[in-house]
Amino acid sequence: MKKTVKFFFIALLLIFGLIFTFHYPLQVLLVSKGSEELVKKEIVSVDEVQEANFQFQTVQTLEIMDVLKAQLKKRDFSVIGSIAIPSVDLELPIGKGVSESVIALGAGTLKPDQQPGAGNYALASHYIEGKDILFGPLYHVQIGDIAYISDKDFIHEYKISTIEVIQDSDVHVIYDVEDQVLLTLITCAEAGTKRLLVQGEWIQSYPI
Repeated sequence: MKKTVKFFFIALLLIFGLIFTFHYPLQVLLVSKGSEELVKKEIVSVDEVQEANFQFQTVQTLEIMDVLKAQLKKRDFSVIGSIAIPSVDLELPIGKGVSESVIALGAGTLKPDQQPGAGNYALASHYIEGKDILFGPLYHVQIGDIAYISDKDFIHEYKISTIEVIQDSDVHVIYDVEDQVLLTLITCAEAGTKRLLVQGEWIQSYPI
C-alpha cells in the first residue's frame, strides 16, 4: 500500500513537472489547432446563441488551464462568424461574448446586439507574445490592409485605418460612431497594462 501511494505521488510530480516544463509550447499548439478546427465549423445565427458574457474588463492573462478548459468546451463553441486578415495570416472563429472559453480559441464580440457591416463591430481576443496565434498577428497589421468578417450570409470587407496603443480604460472605442461603419479589434499591449487598438472602415458587403 505504501509503495502504491509513493508511486502515485512520484507519478503526479512527474506529470506536473512535464506540464510546467512544456506548458507554453503545449498551450500554443492547443490554441492553434483549436482555432483551425473551429474556423471550419458551420456558422450559426447570432440570435441562436442565448448565453454570453460581455465583461471584457474581467478577462485575465491566458493560462494553460484556461486553454485546457476551452478544449473541453470546444464542441459547445457556437461559431457566429469568422475574421480573416490575409496580409498577416490571421483567421479565427468568432464567438458571441468574451468568455474565457471563447477568446481562448477565437475572437469574441464586445457588445450584445452588434452586427457586422453596421455600426461599430468590436472584437477582442488574447495575445501571446512572440506567437502569431489569436490576435498576435495584429502586431504586424499595417494601414491599408484588408480585413474580412464573415457571418452566416455575408462577407463584410474593411480597410484598416487606425493602429494605436490605448489605455485599458478607453472603452469608448467600441461605441458606435454616427455616420461611420467600423471594425474595432482589441487585444492586450505592454504586458496587459494597455490595449492595442486596430480599426478599419467598412468598404462593402456581399453575399457568400
